[in-house]
Amino acid sequence: MRTLLISTAFLLVLGCATTDNTPSGPEPDVAIIQLSRVPEGTQYDTGPVNAHYAVEVKNTLAEPVKLRRVAVQSIGGGSYTLPAYSQGFNETIGPGETKRVSFWAPAYVAIQTVAGANGPVTLRGTLEFEAGSRKFQKIVVQNIGPEGGN
Repeated sequence: MRTLLISTAFLLVLGCATTDNTPSGPEPDVAIIQLSRVPEGTQYDTGPVNAHYAVEVKNTLAEPVKLRRVAVQSIGGGSYTLPAYSQGFNETIGPGETKRVSFWAPAYVAIQTVAGANGPVTLRGTLEFEAGSRKFQKIVVQNIGPEGGN
């Protein structure tokens, strides 16, 4: 009985133990940019569209960081809906350096809006990083619109 009680207490303490995986210093600065636009003649159509995004990361840490994964999805109302989408990366960003990665994701225009498919959308992005032996995430919520281009 005593062994059971000690074992249970040990497991409880072990389960509550945490490790500090936060970066040393400030977190990287992150910006999500929409690179694509729907052509003028089709901006008020409904249906599937491909959206081209870039994520720009400025490393504000004193050590290199690796961008491992970017996950994005739209939240709230907007010109289109972006279901949860995730893509892996292996991009090393040196201290003080800024790098941009890009990707395509499938979106859907469900209803016509005044701005059409080129109007604003609110995205939540979750970025996974590694710095040394630590892994950490940064979550950003950003209202975006097309930067231009096709």
